[in-house]
Amino acid sequence: MPANQRYNVVFIMTDQQSLNQLRCYGSPWMHTPNLDRLAASGCRFNWAFTTTPVCTPARAGLFTGMYASSAGASCNEEPGYRTTQFLGQIVGAHGVAPGYIGKWHLNGLEGGYYGNGKPDGGFLPEYWYDGRRFINDVGEAGFKMWYAGKDLSDGDCWGTRVADRAVRFIERHHDRPFLLVASFDEPHGPSSAPERFYDLYKGTKRPWQPNMGDRLDAKKPAVHFAYKEMKQKGGYVPDGQDPNNNLRYYGCVSFADEQIGRILDAIDRCCPQNTAVIFTTDHGDMQGAHTMTGKGPVMYEESIRVPLLVRVPGVTAPGSTCDALISQIHLAPTVCRLLGVPPHPQFQGRSLEPLLRDPNAAWDEAVFLEYGRFGISHDNHWGFVPSRTIRTRRHKLVLNLCDKDELYDLAEDPGEIHNRIDDPSLAEVRNQLHDRLLAWMDDRMDPLRGQGWYGRAWRPGLRLDPFAERMKKHASTQ
Repeated sequence: MPANQRYNVVFIMTDQQSLNQLRCYGSPWMHTPNLDRLAASGCRFNWAFTTTPVCTPARAGLFTGMYASSAGASCNEEPGYRTTQFLGQIVGAHGVAPGYIGKWHLNGLEGGYYGNGKPDGGFLPEYWYDGRRFINDVGEAGFKMWYAGKDLSDGDCWGTRVADRAVRFIERHHDRPFLLVASFDEPHGPSSAPERFYDLYKGTKRPWQPNMGDRLDAKKPAVHFAYKEMKQKGGYVPDGQDPNNNLRYYGCVSFADEQIGRILDAIDRCCPQNTAVIFTTDHGDMQGAHTMTGKGPVMYEESIRVPLLVRVPGVTAPGSTCDALISQIHLAPTVCRLLGVPPHPQFQGRSLEPLLRDPNAAWDEAVFLEYGRFGISHDNHWGFVPSRTIRTRRHKLVLNLCDKDELYDLAEDPGEIHNRIDDPSLAEVRNQLHDRLLAWMDDRMDPLRGQGWYGRAWRPGLRLDPFAERMKKHASTQ
């Protein structure tokens, strides 16, 4: 795209929507016509990954351009460091009107999941509509009815009200540079929508996949067993049986799709030629793989791989696809590039512009992920379970500081059933991935880097002296 080309950006996201919950990603049982038409008019990224498979840290990556441990939001209910800048502040300083409508979940303990009603991140106060403002609108009785998810009209739902405000924002701001984030809570629980959306999935089933039969073995980390025990009722799929769809959860996917369609229609009506659209979600859902549901301290593909659709008029070829490995850490820089805003110094990724022009352009050979949940508020299920992950085209190494590590050969074992961390035939691959992961941690000054990450039992030959390294760096500056 020309250096001086500026677009408006509409950034649409859902919450906890896995890759296979869109028909355009090869799931014919799904009803997602509006996201499918977005994919048909832009570029579908087939291998996009969250930075952390849990809400607040993933959102920190999306809206600060930093990994959560760098931004200061390593677990739910952590708001980020005071020095951290959010996209609203960054783009607003360059004359862009920044609107954020919907779930935020970056406000800290005050207000918890649904927020405190106070505008944050530098976004325009008049359009702020977090969960607390929704609750204030409908009242406690209306919120309880929405949460129960029965006999709802469209107007009873948070997602409808998010779309209402997003459409108004586009209609009122289309003649000046703007960034609009439309953040839907759906299909995350309570997965509430009008009954007609639940009805779409009555009698339907998803194909059984082999890792639904993974009952875990002694080679898996202990936290996986704890997670399995917690989620057993919802996650267990009998061997070989096609699982029934969760009517509410999948219905909520289609409800969000209809609301997203309203936003796309507003763009097509008001500003189709100069407005870029990005769609993604914060993380996936296990959906019965490895006997688990939801998301948690696991780095399986179902939890970390996410949909990513991008349409940039005059740049992305309609119906194109990209098979590069993409981290969501690159989305904030991409938003800034599209808006014509300089990249912020805190960004830890870079613009996806080369891939938007040419989906086959050279790109990274790996993505990196992290997890750092510990006991705070409701997120204390497993205590402190930090992990760091590198995923290449073929292999995935998960370094669990307080637990057993994991290594998967995704070509031979796409379902990630067999942990081969101790397999001598993969020792060289494991060590190379380990070196790259440690280098990534050092490059971004990961707060959990240090001797403990080097002195692993499965790699006794590596014992680095952090003090010697520090002295070497000090001496080089003299």
